[in-house]
Amino acid sequence: MLEVRNRRVIVTGASSGIGIDAARLLHEAGAEVCLVARRGEILEDAVRELGGGAWWHACDVSDAGQVDGLAEAVKQRWGALDGLVNNAGIAPMATLEQTDPETWDTVFDVNVRGPYLLCRALGPLLKQGEAPAVVNISSSLAARAIPGMMAYNTSKAALNHMTRCLALEWAPTVRVNAIMPAVVDTPIHSGRGMSPEDVAGMGAMHPLGRIGQPRDISSMALYLLSDASSWMTGAIIPVDGGILVT
Repeated sequence: MLEVRNRRVIVTGASSGIGIDAARLLHEAGAEVCLVARRGEILEDAVRELGGGAWWHACDVSDAGQVDGLAEAVKQRWGALDGLVNNAGIAPMATLEQTDPETWDTVFDVNVRGPYLLCRALGPLLKQGEAPAVVNISSSLAARAIPGMMAYNTSKAALNHMTRCLALEWAPTVRVNAIMPAVVDTPIHSGRGMSPEDVAGMGAMHPLGRIGQPRDISSMALYLLSDASSWMTGAIIPVDGGILVT
């Protein structure tokens, strides 16, 4: 297994899906992990499961004051930061006509403003870290848009470009890369009224014949946070079952 032993890593959106799996995998690989999401009671259970070296901090990543509070908590506990996984995100299904300004703003607040605020607040701590790296969880829909998800598609395209901008601004000290998953089996789909059968049925869209699992994505996140990827920055990496070549 790739190691990130004793690295100090924050994972947002860590209450379920890719986030909790990434936190679990990083912890198994030796990292100390801070799990971040809005609902503290879920994080508390997850930290109890992980055991020593894991802790949690409730935070709405779109709220500048709360993000500053997270940065202060990290400073007090760790003093510096080695990794950040920007995983928190929302994905409402809505056409342009269905996307009112409030929906548009909410999607961008979480999917774009959140990573911006986190990087801005945590940047000084990352620059003091050991081989620091940021991993942004984007989407294949940033490159291959589908109808009915305009705000989400656009927000993830913005996140990709933010990744490139930060990679240039923070080189050579902090590496910044992004992962573009396609359909992954996470609770985000049930929130849009999709059944497990509906989600599994989308596997046929992917050349590899199945939907992704959280571990498919968290394994790449581990790689991008480890020294094995030390000559990579500004990369936008599809982990998508081949959907971007269709």
